[in-house]
Amino acid sequence: MPISFRLIIRILFGLLVFLGVIFQSPPNYVDLGSNHLGVFNPGHILGTDRLGRDNFSLFAYGSLSTILVVLPARILTVLFAFLFASLSQFSNQLTESFLSALSSVFLAIPSLLVALVVITFLPEWKLSVIIAIVVSDWALVYETILSKMRELKNSGYIVSSKLMGASSLQIVYFHYFPALKSLFAFLFLSGLPAVVMTTALFSYLGVQVTLGDFGPGLGEQISFSKDYFDQSPVSVLLPMLAILALVYSLGNDSK
Repeated sequence: MPISFRLIIRILFGLLVFLGVIFQSPPNYVDLGSNHLGVFNPGHILGTDRLGRDNFSLFAYGSLSTILVVLPARILTVLFAFLFASLSQFSNQLTESFLSALSSVFLAIPSLLVALVVITFLPEWKLSVIIAIVVSDWALVYETILSKMRELKNSGYIVSSKLMGASSLQIVYFHYFPALKSLFAFLFLSGLPAVVMTTALFSYLGVQVTLGDFGPGLGEQISFSKDYFDQSPVSVLLPMLAILALVYSLGNDSK
């Protein structure tokens, strides 16, 4: 089986992030005496930004912090969408109509606007970015899962389970969940690139998107260094490449 170009990018990108985290300290310390150093400088192979922070360290820790936000956010989005879809399937007509109307409202509002509103109301909470992503993305995932569950509703094994007295929870756990596993995987993987771009935009706007003490996010690095491109182009280009590599690495190869 030939190795795809995407797999090569994943391996190289993952290796660079791993090496940066292992051998570099988090870029949280200012050293103005070493600012705007060029590439291949002793101790700073990719140079430094205008605060003297190591560019390789910014790249590695910025990428890691993005991954630590993106993966749980997407998992929670798919999980909550599935729970709401299950509730819609087994609840009364009023609850189903309410969830349908609610998802329609969220689909009509730009997801970025929804996310920014959530962050505005939860400015001090470290998990606010993850909650914002879940709230902004759940509706589309919900509609996709609900559509598939409606297709499965009249299948023989589900009808038989109902006739034999199986509870709603048993039907969801033993029938819907196994049947939807491939759809869950698709929704998880296909949504990752968009979440990466969302977190990068938040970071660019100055919103805190890191869960640990990892320094500035990739978007924040671009925003901070863009006015000094002529003195330290690597400080701008490297986080841009990190975003592109992360988006591409998390994408799917077409079958």
